[in-house]
Amino acid sequence: MRFIGDVHGKWQRYRTIIADCPASIQVGDFGVGFIDPVTQEYSANPPFDAMTKGDHRFIRGNHDNPSTCAKHARWIADGTVEDDIMYIGGAFSIDREWRTEGYTWWPEEELSYGELQLLTDKYLEVKPRIMVTHTCPEVVITSLFPISYKSIIPSRTQQALQGMWEAHKPDFWIFGHWHYPADKTILGTRFICLDELEYLDFDLRNTE
Repeated sequence: MRFIGDVHGKWQRYRTIIADCPASIQVGDFGVGFIDPVTQEYSANPPFDAMTKGDHRFIRGNHDNPSTCAKHARWIADGTVEDDIMYIGGAFSIDREWRTEGYTWWPEEELSYGELQLLTDKYLEVKPRIMVTHTCPEVVITSLFPISYKSIIPSRTQQALQGMWEAHKPDFWIFGHWHYPADKTILGTRFICLDELEYLDFDLRNTE
């Protein structure tokens, strides 16, 4: 399986990355559903034709329109569990004050407290071996990105992921959002952060 970092609408690069692999998961900030505030026109959509040539899917980030994602046949819904992997999208946008609501930023970028609690309950029930999320637990932020300005802004998503990790530590946790490549094991969980358009080929059957 190929895991791909934030794409941010750079579709030609994305096409190249998925061209030589049969299956991939993109970890959010795909670039779905942006609308030009002036022309009212949608930005270019993901290359659906290329995605359907294999099993190429994505979770949503904070820079994806949640309602547009929900209509996309290749979107992985928050809380999906497959083959001992759990998927959760969403994050907090630190630049939201410079964006336009409904066009380049959406209030639903993070799941609600209630939704996150339901996913926490599900997480504790299934105890996945691998987590794939857009952002990461708070402990990872302070360990991998100690001087990042993003780390000073509270996020209910990161707080919920922190609570999940404290209750059950999966073997692997793959995410994006931070635009910084990192790979570190913390208390038994190997956290892998993918940079923008970085990708990792991960053998789910032999993940040593």
